[in-house]
Amino acid sequence: RPPARQPPAAAAGSGAGVLDFLSYVGGLPGFSHLRLLFVGLGRLLQRTGLLSLVLPVADLLLLTPLRLLGFLAPPPRESAAEAAARFTAEFEELHGETHPRFFRGSCSEALSRARREAKFCLVYLHSAAHPAAASTCDELIANALFAAFVDENFVFWVADDATADGRAVRQALRPRELPTLVVLAQAEGAGRGRGAQALAQVAGVRLRDVDGTVASLSETLQAWAPLLEEAREELTARAVDRAIIQEQASEYERALAEDQAREEAEVAAAAA
Repeated sequence: RPPARQPPAAAAGSGAGVLDFLSYVGGLPGFSHLRLLFVGLGRLLQRTGLLSLVLPVADLLLLTPLRLLGFLAPPPRESAAEAAARFTAEFEELHGETHPRFFRGSCSEALSRARREAKFCLVYLHSAAHPAAASTCDELIANALFAAFVDENFVFWVADDATADGRAVRQALRPRELPTLVVLAQAEGAGRGRGAQALAQVAGVRLRDVDGTVASLSETLQAWAPLLEEAREELTARAVDRAIIQEQASEYERALAEDQAREEAEVAAAAA
């Protein structure tokens, strides 16, 4: 007698959890006809572009009660790097491989990286359910001019509202509309990326104009150039300090080696 099938643990991401659960139900004895229905419905939703909208609702209505009752294991927590990798794969599948380098980490880590590189952090607030999300990705994010400009001047981080970190950043920034680009700088004295200062936003229909968006971001860079210059000076000063420390350590090691060689020579001469 084959062992009974166990209900799956919900995978990270609502879509994966719903699909796994429907596959499990469709494989139960007497439910094979439901499997055909699920497959046909899924293909229809995928062709119409409604799959990404239906799956979160299905997760809320179907899987959440089962998790609360203990019939399904809670979904494993997705790390910021895993979320970024997933978003990158999904983006490239839908919009191609031309895009800025998506930072693989949390927003605080992106801010810290930007500070170390004397750059600002450019945050893209993304919601797959928004009507303008697909066109913004196609026309702006996947644009070669935009991608090259961003890679040269910013650390680019995606605040995807499908992730907890993305929702938290969206709530903190409180954008008037979506999609939105926000230029962030690590707040003075925040340390370790714990605080950020919003310098500028480009949102809504303005994002449809690639040249206008690049020009607006360029104006932000010029307006806040003293802040970047201060960061570069700080990086230079730290590099000089490190070089001095390394040189002092090297001189100490050379002096120590010379003293040791002299002592060995004196011992050898005394022995002779």
